Parts: sequence; structure tokens; C-alpha cells
Amino acid sequence: RLSCVYAMFVLFLKHLIILQSHCGFFGFFRWQKIFMISLWSKLAFFWNKAFLTIIILLIVLFFDAVREVKKYSAVYASERVVNVNTSAYDHIQMKLFRSQRNLYISGFSLFLWLVLRRIVTLLTQLAKGMITQVALETQVNNTTEAAKKYLTENEKLQQ
Repeated sequence: RLSCVYAMFVLFLKHLIILQSHCGFFGFFRWQKIFMISLWSKLAFFWNKAFLTIIILLIVLFFDAVREVKKYSAVYASERVVNVNTSAYDHIQMKLFRSQRNLYISGFSLFLWLVLRRIVTLLTQLAKGMITQVALETQVNNTTEAAKKYLTENEKLQQ
């Protein structure tokens, strides 16, 4: 039960983060400020390790759920042929349903975790690109002002 509650909480949290990043509650400049915090750069290495660890854990859970579905699907097919006790049949149905539920939850969690990883990567690249763009714009403006200044001085000297 605890793992199911944890999985649902993780799904809710991922949905919230993805929704928040797509709906624009935080603009690019806010993300830029968040990513420029010095603590973030120190924790980035550990966050990457945590992301990869969670991805590996979700992959293991997904393959375990696939194995469980195959196991109870085979039992379900063999029990359906033979007329057995109704409670045993219901018990097999319950286990099959539970394993299918775990398969869907783990698969969807894995997919959303990969999407979340990609979104964080893209937001980081965008923040860095915007910083580079601002630096280049100021450099271009300074160069343009200097060129105009030198042209006016050149024109004054030629007169």
C-alpha cells in the first residue's frame, strides 16, 4: 500500500512540475534566476545521480510488473480452461488486475520521469542560452557605440 501511495504522490508531483513549466507560471527569467543560484550548481551533480538512480529503479519496477502480468496471465488462461473454485478464480483475477495496475503505474511513472528529465535539461539549456544572448547583445551594443564614436571622430579629423 505504501508503494502505491508513493507512486501516486510521485505521479502527482511530476504532473505538477510539468504543468507548471509548460503553463508559464515561471517565466524563463525566473528559471534563469533559479538555475543561477550557487547552491544549484553544487547540487547539480547529485541531482543527476538521483535522477539516474530513480530512472533505474523505475525500469526495475516496470520489468517486475511485466513479469507479474505474464505470470498471472498464464495462470488466468490455464485456470479458465479448467473449472475451479470461484474464489480461486477471483483471487487470480485480483492478482492479475493488481499486476496490470502496477504495470501501468510504473510505465507511466517511467515515461513522465524521462519527460521531466528532458524538460529540466531544456530549461537549463534555455537559461544558459539566454545568458549568452544577453551577454552578446551588450557586447554588440558596446561595439556599435564604439564604432559610431570612432566614425564621428574620423569625420571630424577629415574636416
